[in-house]
Amino acid sequence: MRIPYLAVLLGALALGACKDATRPDLNNPSVSDFSTITDRSQVQALTVGVLNGDRGEIGDEVLYGETIGRDGYELTGSEPRFVTELIGSAINSSDFLGGSLWPYASIRLANIGIGGVSNASASVLSSEEQQATLGYIRTLKALLYLRIVEAHDTAGAPINVDIPATGALAPMSCANDVRNYIAALLDSAATNLSAGGSSFPFVLSPGFSAFDTPATFLTFNRALAAKTDIYIAFRNYAATSAIDATALTAASSALAGSFMTQDAGQLDAGPAHDFTTNSGDATNPLFQNPSSTVFRANPRVVTEADSGDQRLARKVITGTPINQSDVTSSYVYVVYASPSSPINIISNKELLLMQAEVLWGQGNYPGALAQSNFIRVNDGGLAAKTLADFGTGVPGKLLNEILKQKRYSLLWQSPDRWLDARLFGKLNGSAPPVGVGQERTFDPIQNFPIPFNETNARSGDLSQQCTATS
Repeated sequence: MRIPYLAVLLGALALGACKDATRPDLNNPSVSDFSTITDRSQVQALTVGVLNGDRGEIGDEVLYGETIGRDGYELTGSEPRFVTELIGSAINSSDFLGGSLWPYASIRLANIGIGGVSNASASVLSSEEQQATLGYIRTLKALLYLRIVEAHDTAGAPINVDIPATGALAPMSCANDVRNYIAALLDSAATNLSAGGSSFPFVLSPGFSAFDTPATFLTFNRALAAKTDIYIAFRNYAATSAIDATALTAASSALAGSFMTQDAGQLDAGPAHDFTTNSGDATNPLFQNPSSTVFRANPRVVTEADSGDQRLARKVITGTPINQSDVTSSYVYVVYASPSSPINIISNKELLLMQAEVLWGQGNYPGALAQSNFIRVNDGGLAAKTLADFGTGVPGKLLNEILKQKRYSLLWQSPDRWLDARLFGKLNGSAPPVGVGQERTFDPIQNFPIPFNETNARSGDLSQQCTATS
């Protein structure tokens, strides 16, 4: 059976509604909701709820990352902090921006559900179905943690939070411990999925239509593993130019097991979050009517593009100028055609450019350039480059080329412009390609702060435990 829209499930479960006797509140899960699973309707509610938790994060991470990365803005007079904080000196930990990208309610739901699924009787879930469900939930739990560490980086995050709500808070962990935890969690999920049989015991949303069996969902899991391994491999590059060769090998292996394919017709392929205009559902948070939108492209997206780049022509049009807090743009994003357009969680073109990063880190410059050129030619409509085009200083110039292709292929679809600049030591006030550049006299922000409520609950003590190599 196929359910055509995620909204049908969301409406049936009333995810945004207050909790009553028959509808579990997936935003504020209690142990009693899913710690004991007695029928498949609970499994369906649980799996939709965890996915919906990430769906609520993706729009914010793209908007905030693209703003900090000097690719986009939300220029609205009713909320100047989209400019004054994201393109300022700091983000206030006590306001809506400082409290964002911290999805621990969804992680709690995942943890409760993992316990419930693990203990479900064979009359509800067979052994294979149990493994498939655990693999699905653990993969999405890892994705939630990935969003946290991407946004907060060296600020750290707690990871051992599967504890009673009334107990002592889990300690703060350093960023690389969080990344290693994510990698291990994805590996554990991969083991579950490999033992999960041929089908899931629940219905996935249409955005996962090509990833709706344990075997195909595993390729999504491996894509996330590759991204995590790349973060680990280059974790010290910005400070010392050090590269972890073991982590690069792991990333290469994970990419080989992912859905990556060098097919020009499949560049946008990948699992996606669905949105609809149905009552009770959510619309695409990055879409607004082009004639009145406050979502604008940073003018530098236009001025820093290669002449003739087809991605720019497809994604940006000229509209009426808007000014907010000394920032002006007349360029409008048209990446999403309607409020029902999906948003990719990770796409094939991103995987191909991640492969270019891996090959670059391994010193395979011809291979890295070939991957970058595949995107440059097939997504950008530009002529391929040769290593000779870079003259002297090939490694640095080639990395800039890879990151530029990633920037334009993922415009308004990913926060990777910000994340890659930080990873490779380019998140500074110097002009591109050395840095991202200043704006409003400010250097780009490095990371989000720990939310005020979290800090307050810890009495201001954000000291970190760190067992992994920094």
